[in-house]
Amino acid sequence: MADATKWDTRLAVMLDGDAVSPIDSFNPTFNVPVQPVHSLEADNVAYVVQPKVFTFTMAIKAIGTAVAKLTGLALSRTGFSIGVQELTGTDWTFQQITFHDCYITSVANTIVIDGVPTTTFNCICLQVSPNT
Repeated sequence: MADATKWDTRLAVMLDGDAVSPIDSFNPTFNVPVQPVHSLEADNVAYVVQPKVFTFTMAIKAIGTAVAKLTGLALSRTGFSIGVQELTGTDWTFQQITFHDCYITSVANTIVIDGVPTTTFNCICLQVSPNT
């Protein structure tokens, strides 16, 4: 029986169609603010939609040149994409997921004594389109 927790598919940072690094953790935040509008006669008569914002935090193991490449992208304000890397099988929930025009807004390193250091990147994404 196959191990249900062993996935052969994962998210990866993509630059010009090439994988830069797999992502160890990915924590997205969607913000689609709506503000109610009130009048003298009644409450909640309408609403105003404010711009949507998609931010995410991703953690990458600081092994090899991946963190240096991503830090270079941050410093040069170069956009990148998040894509799906499928090694074998079809164990991903989405047929395809597209995060384009992603930009790194801050970088933080975590140094551990008994393991691999991890770098956390805070990012924004201007184009998101999941397809199931």
